[in-house]
Amino acid sequence: MKRIYSVKFKFILFLLCAVGLFSSCLKAGLEEIENSNLCEITSITFEYRWLSQNANGYDVLNRQQLTLSNNAPDENNRIDFIITVPAANNSGEFKTAVRNTVSLDRLYLTSILSPAAKIAPLDDAPVMGTPAAFEIGKEYMYEVTAANGEKKTFVLCIEDFIK
Repeated sequence: MKRIYSVKFKFILFLLCAVGLFSSCLKAGLEEIENSNLCEITSITFEYRWLSQNANGYDVLNRQQLTLSNNAPDENNRIDFIITVPAANNSGEFKTAVRNTVSLDRLYLTSILSPAAKIAPLDDAPVMGTPAAFEIGKEYMYEVTAANGEKKTFVLCIEDFIK
C-alpha cells in the first residue's frame, strides 16, 4: 500500500515540477514591435553541385560557388551580371573533369534577403535553391515580400557565361 502512495506522490511531484518548467514568466507588458517593411535582395550567388564518393564509398555533396561580376541590385532593382566558372583545383574536389560539366543547365541560385522577408519566383523564373536551367539574356523576375506585406520586384539577367 505504501508503494502505491509513493508512486502517486512521485507522479504528482513530477507534474508540479513540469508545470513550473514549461510555463513562461512573461505574461504582459511586452513592447509592441511593428512589422518590418524591408524587402530587399542583398546579394545573390550561383553554385554548381555534384556528388562524389569519399574513401568509404559514401556519397558526398560538393559545391562550387561561381564568380559573378555583380551580385547586388542597382537603384532599379536589377542585377545584370556575368557568370564565370572558376579554374579547376586538381588537388581538391573541383577537378577539370567536374569543371567541364558545369553549364547553365543545372545551377543553384540563392539569395540573401532582408530579415523576415520571403521571396517568390514570378512568371517562369526558377525557385531559388533548386537546380534549374538558365539562359543568357533572359530576365528572371522575383518578388520579395516584407514582414508587413510590402512587396518589391527584382529582375536578374545573365549577360554572359564564361567557362
